Amino acid sequence: MGQQLRSEQISTRLLLLMSIIILSVLLIAIPQIISSYQQYRISHQAVLDIQTLRVFAETSNKISRERAPTNKAMSSTTLEAQKNINELNKYRSEVDQQIDITVKTLNRAGFTELAKRVDQQLKYDLGNARKHVDVYLALPKEKRTVQQMDQAILGMFGAWDSCRTLLQQLVMDSKKRNKEVTDYASMVLILADLRDQAGRVASNIMAPLSFSASFPEKNKLRSLQTQEQVKYLWQLLDTIQPESLKTQDYLNLHQQVKDRFIDQGLSIVVKLLQESDLHQPYSITANQLTDAMVGKFTTVVDLQTYLLEMQSLDAQEKASASHQQFLLTLFTSLISLAVAMFTMLYTRKKLFEPLIQAQQMIVELSKSHQREYVGGVDLTYKEAQTLNDAIYILKEMLQQRDVFEFKLKNMANTDSLTGVSNRVALDAFLNEYATEPQLFQQLSLIVVDIDHFKSVNDQYGHILGDLVIAQIASCLQANIARSELIVRFGGDEFLIVLKNLKQDWLIQIAESILADISQLRFDLPGTDEKLKVSVSIGIASGAENWEALFSQADESLFKAKAQGRNKVVV
Repeated sequence: MGQQLRSEQISTRLLLLMSIIILSVLLIAIPQIISSYQQYRISHQAVLDIQTLRVFAETSNKISRERAPTNKAMSSTTLEAQKNINELNKYRSEVDQQIDITVKTLNRAGFTELAKRVDQQLKYDLGNARKHVDVYLALPKEKRTVQQMDQAILGMFGAWDSCRTLLQQLVMDSKKRNKEVTDYASMVLILADLRDQAGRVASNIMAPLSFSASFPEKNKLRSLQTQEQVKYLWQLLDTIQPESLKTQDYLNLHQQVKDRFIDQGLSIVVKLLQESDLHQPYSITANQLTDAMVGKFTTVVDLQTYLLEMQSLDAQEKASASHQQFLLTLFTSLISLAVAMFTMLYTRKKLFEPLIQAQQMIVELSKSHQREYVGGVDLTYKEAQTLNDAIYILKEMLQQRDVFEFKLKNMANTDSLTGVSNRVALDAFLNEYATEPQLFQQLSLIVVDIDHFKSVNDQYGHILGDLVIAQIASCLQANIARSELIVRFGGDEFLIVLKNLKQDWLIQIAESILADISQLRFDLPGTDEKLKVSVSIGIASGAENWEALFSQADESLFKAKAQGRNKVVV
């Protein structure tokens, strides 16, 4: 007895000592893990924010560039008009797709409010600008004026200005959320402005050039102001770019902007302004100007793309380094903890009494020569000779019982005639929602009732009636995903419970069910005639509770019956 007490004391002391060691390891490791993980999360978020900024910058570029095909379409001759209009429509589709990508990217990055503004405000402003262009394009050539075309061009400027406002908001939000994107965000905004101002240089004189008219003072002033803005942004970009990032590729692209756009591209516009002042014939047409300038300021886009990629790669490298540091810290901490745990387990290895007692209990539990009956099946197990045998037998018993319980539960929840769920399954489903009644707002209910089913049973018998019910259930299963709930609620009534579906989808599903059932034909005993059946369907979506949802759907079903049956009513 004394030896036993001494062993218990030693075991207790060892357990206390090892607990202190493990606690010390945790107190050292956990702060390091948390700090490393936070740094990784910041770097990872920076990459996500930078990618979001890149996507938005691409959107602003596309909206700015839409002025090129727009100008060509409005400046086209009669022979070129339809071709250029088709190209404009194709490019508009690309812009719309890019905006949708931007909305998804913003939502994924957590900028949900801004995503909503892009989806609504930007689309509205761009659509409004396009309407002015389309109105102008719809006018006969003889009714078009310089002022009308210039107003359409200014409208496209306004669409980009709307985009720029939202981009600036994204830049500000990104800076507030993550300081690591501050320099990059500012670069994105400057590059977006540079790209747009580069396009405006020619667009400002496009309308009078298209009509071979002298440039009004306001157009000349806008063009000159835009040229100065381009030069300023170009110099500012070079100033804020860190010297360490001025690689040879950067210098080459920077020089191309100067040579092809600043020196050559702007000189084309300057020459046209001079020709207007001297009342000389213009040396190029409006569409030739568009083609020439698009080719020139692609150098601006190339520089922009390069800088965005460099900044993105830099952020990804920092995130990768932070991730590796986090994994190293976590691995080192886990190894330290594992060593401490192993030591504790090793010292307790000699205390076999609890294990021996557990072994005896398991073996005794498994030594049963009695016959058990579960679900009507005779289960007999051999006598266990070892602990492994006993564990295996108990495991086998539990597995078989799980199978039987599953079969019994499935039988209880399934309608035997149709194979769909029954009211028991519906009650179980509703019990899950009882703790969170707000989830009923996400549910939709379709009630399907067989028209004149009683007359089918009365006239042709229950065998044919059961066949009708089974076939209609099959139609429902064919139109409803396996994850959704189909319930045979009454003799000739079915409920379909669906989650997170819009009303137009619900109507399509219901109409599909209606169409499939209308194709069913049933042989009438003793005749060559076929029986046709139909159903009435009521739909309801979102309610405070199940009773309200069912009441709405039932009311819709009643209206379908009142309107002559074989209908879907919401």
